[in-house]
Amino acid sequence: MKPLQFSAAAAKPLFFKQGSEANLITEKFKVLGNCGKCKNHIENALKEEGVGHAVWDQATKMATVKFNPEVITIDELHQKCADAGYDTEKLKAGD
Repeated sequence: MKPLQFSAAAAKPLFFKQGSEANLITEKFKVLGNCGKCKNHIENALKEEGVGHAVWDQATKMATVKFNPEVITIDELHQKCADAGYDTEKLKAGD
């Protein structure tokens, strides 16, 4: 039986699959929410392939997202928030 070999490349998180951390850019945009539960929903909505880090600040209503624009666009990130039920500075959530 062959011994198992550990590959560091296989251990990288999914969001680095199509690029390296050097390719990540940081953008901030307003997402309307009110509470800690909103914070969890917004941050979970932004957990997508290509996103390295996403934090929503309840006081300022600003999301700070570090992402690879070759994998996911800023418009797609706005859409993810709107799909989760939160208005952004670019999109309104559905009813």
